[in-house]
Amino acid sequence: MDFEQVQIGEVSSWASRRKTIFLSSIVLVLFAITYSIFWYFWYSPPSCSDGVQNGDETGIDCGGSCPVICSTDVLKPIIRWDPRMFEISPGVWNALVYVENPNVNIDATYVPYKFVFYDENNQILEEREGATILPKAKTVGIFEGSILTKNNHSPQKAIFEIGKNISWDENGETYDLDMTHGSLENLDDEPRVEANIKNNGVEEIKNIELVIAIFDGYDNAVAASRTFIESLKKNQSQKILFTWPRPFNLGFRICEKPSDIVLALDKSGSMAALGQNPPQPLTDAKTAASFFTLNLGPEDGVGVVSFATEAINISNGIISDFVSVRDAIESIKIESNGTQYTNIFDALHKARLAIAAKADNDYSKIIILLTDGIANNPQNPEGKTEEDDIKYAENLALEEAIKAKTEGLIIYTIGLGNNINESFLKKIASEESNYFFAPTADNLKIIYKDISYDICKEIPARIEITYKIFGDSI
Repeated sequence: MDFEQVQIGEVSSWASRRKTIFLSSIVLVLFAITYSIFWYFWYSPPSCSDGVQNGDETGIDCGGSCPVICSTDVLKPIIRWDPRMFEISPGVWNALVYVENPNVNIDATYVPYKFVFYDENNQILEEREGATILPKAKTVGIFEGSILTKNNHSPQKAIFEIGKNISWDENGETYDLDMTHGSLENLDDEPRVEANIKNNGVEEIKNIELVIAIFDGYDNAVAASRTFIESLKKNQSQKILFTWPRPFNLGFRICEKPSDIVLALDKSGSMAALGQNPPQPLTDAKTAASFFTLNLGPEDGVGVVSFATEAINISNGIISDFVSVRDAIESIKIESNGTQYTNIFDALHKARLAIAAKADNDYSKIIILLTDGIANNPQNPEGKTEEDDIKYAENLALEEAIKAKTEGLIIYTIGLGNNINESFLKKIASEESNYFFAPTADNLKIIYKDISYDICKEIPARIEITYKIFGDSI
């Protein structure tokens, strides 16, 4: 190879490399321009709202550095029981369900839900959709009010469903609220509960929803209501009033306090005046007295005293074994040995002693005396006429009644039939309204039931108020 050939080859190689470098530079410049245009006009950095799992997310727009918690990282809300429904006026209903957020450190800030109400034929009457929040580690009431059903049909059941798109937040605030409430008042007219809420925190709290539920002795919700507070400043207290437009049934009855009761039943000869086999009205009176025990609470105690010429405590004191009490009532018979008089004094005396022997000051002390005749025993040792005996026997009974009332006993009297002294029986009773007249034995069940409701100052087993704080989100 000569020198000229080598030189030409070197020049050709350099020209080729220079062309390659030039073209590469052009490509790089074009790529840079294209990339810059793309970056400026189309590219957006990973975010927690772009609908794509990118960046350090563990799910789509959740987990990692995103404030939203992925649903796979939390425990699902728990529906504590099926919805309860309450008719507050004809054709207008409220509904309540309890839902728990089992997550200790995570709030559910958006929880979609739906109520569906069905009639007796399983046809949908009404649907309600909404959204709520569930504070961390709390069970709260979700209330739906003023539900108007189609054609005024009564809903027979309700279904509550929680939607899927729940939003979670582990950076939610913790609030320091004190909640107290009084008793259920004005139950026979427009029931009401007064409550008080106080903000012990350092910041103002806005948009507080409060839901109250009334529970019976079986822990069934029997009424519910809701109210709102727009703002509660630091250290501020506010009174709240929950009301209902009409009375509601408290379900399984719970009394303010238990009672010791003595049933004093007349077994004088006149208690067989309407029939001998079985003796009437005694048989119906015993049935009504046994029925009375079915309306008592498990802590109540009952004694049974039967009386004619003299009184006998046939239950051996105050007992809470109501089966034995009914057996004692059933055992009452009219004596056949001679004339049987009516000794109301001794009936009250034996009843008072039975209650005194129990000596529980926390119990109400009650005597319920039933008679179909006029007090005529003990007889007046100096009397000359039947009127003298009656006046003497009634005075002794009145003195014994006064002694019983002084000891805190409450006396009810029942006059059966027409052969009674109503004015005397009203004086025996603690108040005139504590006297009941039964024209026939057919009225006795209703009278005993009325007395049982009067004795039992009814209260709910439990009143519970739950709250949710929506803050600035509503």
